[in-house]
Amino acid sequence: MADSNYDFVIVGGGTAGCILANRLSADPGTTVLVLEAGQPDHAWDLAVQLPLAMGMPVGSRWHDWRYAGEPEPGLQSRRLEHPRGKVLGGSSSINGMLYTRGNRADFDRWAAETGTESWNYAHCLPYFRRLENCIGEIDGTRGRGGPHTLMRSPAEGPIFEAFFESARQAGYSVMPDLNGARQDGFGPFDQGVRGGRRENAARAYLHPVQKRENLEVRCRVHVTGIDVTGGRATGVRYRQGRGAEHVVRAREVILTAGAVGSPQLLQLSGIGNKAELEALGVPVIHHLPGVGESLQDHLAVHIQHAGTAPVSLASVRNKAHWPKIITEALVRGTGPGAWNPMQAGAFVRSALAGDHPDIFFVLAPLLMQSEEESSPVDQHGYQLHVEVMRSEARGSVKIVSPDPTAHPTLRLNYLTGADDRPRWLDAVRIAREVLGQPAMAALGGSEWLPGPTVRTDDEVMDWIARTARTGLHLSCSARMGTDDGAVLDPATMRVRGLEGLRVVDASSMPSITNANTYAPTMMLAEKAADMILGNTPLPPQHVAA
Repeated sequence: MADSNYDFVIVGGGTAGCILANRLSADPGTTVLVLEAGQPDHAWDLAVQLPLAMGMPVGSRWHDWRYAGEPEPGLQSRRLEHPRGKVLGGSSSINGMLYTRGNRADFDRWAAETGTESWNYAHCLPYFRRLENCIGEIDGTRGRGGPHTLMRSPAEGPIFEAFFESARQAGYSVMPDLNGARQDGFGPFDQGVRGGRRENAARAYLHPVQKRENLEVRCRVHVTGIDVTGGRATGVRYRQGRGAEHVVRAREVILTAGAVGSPQLLQLSGIGNKAELEALGVPVIHHLPGVGESLQDHLAVHIQHAGTAPVSLASVRNKAHWPKIITEALVRGTGPGAWNPMQAGAFVRSALAGDHPDIFFVLAPLLMQSEEESSPVDQHGYQLHVEVMRSEARGSVKIVSPDPTAHPTLRLNYLTGADDRPRWLDAVRIAREVLGQPAMAALGGSEWLPGPTVRTDDEVMDWIARTARTGLHLSCSARMGTDDGAVLDPATMRVRGLEGLRVVDASSMPSITNANTYAPTMMLAEKAADMILGNTPLPPQHVAA
């Protein structure tokens, strides 16, 4: 059944989709349609709106695609869960709200990998600044007045104070802003929160413009394929509920379905590795073997200390306190409910790091449900989230049938990078070194996980293989570049060899950044909007290292 014609059809109402919907519909003469598989991010939905409730939408069939990975040989053949947002705002509606840009070296590497100077730090920085509305102390590399509000975490109380003092005792710097000109060191994080509610991409970009007459947003719509005629995308096919398949025409189709959804939809549409698609009975439209390849992620473990001092946030687990916590957050914008409790952390270097950090720490002033079922979450204590940022491991996203409702296979090949073992050993050693300083020791208690029986290199690596989880940063599966494995033209973000089809989301990244991928995805979408509209790019901003 034929549908209307639009200038732009955006497939996916996630982070990048909301940004593009805002920017592309700014011209009232341009028509824009957003198709989102999930439900709206309702104002009454505490699982989405309350920052402290950030764990609630993860695993929920109403909010999460609930992808499961294939058995990972490096992780003792465990299958990891890979949450991805299935709600307006995408993963920005279910993530931890931590805003970390990544290191300047990440974007200089993007420029080298794509052979395109316009992706270096100097050219990306103005787009970070354009999106930001930073509340609090900032330097000349940060932005104010942008669509997305960012609040500096308070990081107050005995546990955070001890953490920062322990960092100094271990010889590290403590800085006011981990997104400023310099990244190495410890400090409070920026969070995407505003007035005690989550500041997802939908709230920041989409809701303020949703009444534009030239912008339409349809939720609970499952796109089943892209129509391509004569080497050009002409529209998409979709179903709503159990009804008939619809076709909507477009001057341009823009995939913003994320690191799983975008390569999956390309493959379902016959765009990908010819041999693999033919084996599944999918008619091949365009042989592009890089689609679904180069999938990257971070891996994470959690070091837990059960404490004796009653200074943690363990009381938030008491349901009798919840009405007060919810009221304070949603009405006054204050209290523990108004923040992700993981309010501080660090970027540090392993012995192999070179000129920029490759280890990421995040501290929570309470124990969280972790890898071991016996984790004492109701006791006082604290947890340090540890990630290794740079790995040579690469995986893939592959459809398993022509059925658009069937989840694809996800393989990450964790811990297969040549330098993964020494980086991880350094990461755990440095974390323990910081947590073992006098300031943290004064809180009492002892290491619960991995515990005193995990000491040798082999014991540490066995613990990591047995307990590590995804860092929730899937990316690079439809990457930009000029080599044979690249999917997108870095100058336009168009699918190579086709017209009228672009991919703009975390799958577009040439390589993963050294922190959470939410901020760089927003920057990438802001930059892509200018490309699509033919605007003059923002002038580069050169900042001394």
